[in-house]
This record gives sequence, structure tokens and C-alpha cells, in this order.
Amino acid sequence: MKSCVVTQALGDQWLEVLALTKPRMEAYCKRTEQDFISIEKPLAHPPQYTKLVIGNLMATRGYDQATFFDADILIARDCEDISNFMFHEAAESKDNCEFDFLAFNEGDYLDRKNGLADLAKTYGFRDDNDFIFPRFYFNTGVFVIRKNAIGVLSQPPLGLFPNHFAEQTWINLQLHLWGTKTLDLDPSYNCMTSVEQHFGLDRHKDAYIIHYAGQSGDMAKLREQIKEDDKKLSETRR
Repeated sequence: MKSCVVTQALGDQWLEVLALTKPRMEAYCKRTEQDFISIEKPLAHPPQYTKLVIGNLMATRGYDQATFFDADILIARDCEDISNFMFHEAAESKDNCEFDFLAFNEGDYLDRKNGLADLAKTYGFRDDNDFIFPRFYFNTGVFVIRKNAIGVLSQPPLGLFPNHFAEQTWINLQLHLWGTKTLDLDPSYNCMTSVEQHFGLDRHKDAYIIHYAGQSGDMAKLREQIKEDDKKLSETRR
């Protein structure tokens, strides 16, 4: 299966963040034998929607699946290939745990679904003759998508780009509309601050992927936090 890992860093400050996190991403790609693609120029407006170009990359370069990591992510050296995950705590057999989209379902504990439902109404999207009622809300800072699901990376109507968590809410809406076969990713593979607190995780010991979501208000502080955490992971050979 031809696979790639994609990240994006748009603007000088995000490129500085990527300079800190990229070595671990490249090491992950080497371990898991995947191509690494770094998008460093905006290909859409608003820029956040550049992430949707992954569908084009997969179709034109022949990738069967792609793993996406936000630039503000540290990957532990003992993190396995998440694109090969074929298990789930609730799964009873291999048949019901295959997926076309894998991500952490933050909608189970954060108030995200109401915004998704409102967006569905705004666009007039319906599911079974009624407005969509969200069954999930995935954080898209870390996800795996397979070629059967690239339709969910369709662009919004021209000039009508949702502002509620930007492309994240749009992708979640598309996952509902396309009826994509999804699988929940364990929180230790997308360990945000809110995740760490809610699940009682220690990011240096329990997390395989640390995600600094929501910390871009102070980029200098963010860079220092990444440096500190990178050092602590290295001290334990992670």
C-alpha cells in the first residue's frame, strides 16, 4: 500500500515550529517507510483549507492512504504506524474495525457537535430527510485517510468557508454526508492539553503524539514548550 505523511506550515512562524517538529516526523516516516510531504505555501483561502489538497495529492500521485500531522506535533520515537491500526476497543472482529478515516473523536467530551449541526443547517445538508445530527466530531490535527474517502476533502462552495474551527468542522460534516467508515483514534495518539487533563495522561510518559492545539496565541511560548518537551522525551529515549 503506497502511503505518505503530510504536514503543513504556512507562514514564517509556523515554519519555525516545523523546524522543531519535522525531525521527529521524518524519523517516523523512515521507521514506517512512508513518503514525507511538507506543504509550506497556502493553496487555498482561507489558508487553513490548504489541508484539503491532500485529496489531490493522493489522486495524482497514486497514494492509497495519507496520514496528516499538524506542524505543532511531537511524535515519540516509540510511536507505531497509526495508518496500520486495525483494532478498536469496541471491535469484536477485524471486519468491523476497518476504516477509511481514522482520528481522535474529541466530540465525545468537548462541545463541538452543536456547531457542526448549525453548519449543516446553514448549508441545508440533510441526512435521511432531516438535518444532520452529529454522531461524532473528530480533531483533524492528526488523521489517516484512505483513497476510498477522498471525497470528504471536497472544497466548500466558492466564498463560503465555515469559520467554526475552519476546515475541521467542514471535514466532519463531509464525513457525515459521505457516510465514511470511521474509526476512533486513542487519545494517546493526539494528546492535546484538554486530552491530557480529561483522560489523566502524562504527555511525556503516556502520549505517542503530543499536539499543541490551541496554543498558537503566543508562538514564542509554543516554540519553547516544544523544545522542552522534545528534550524530556529524548531523556527517556522516546
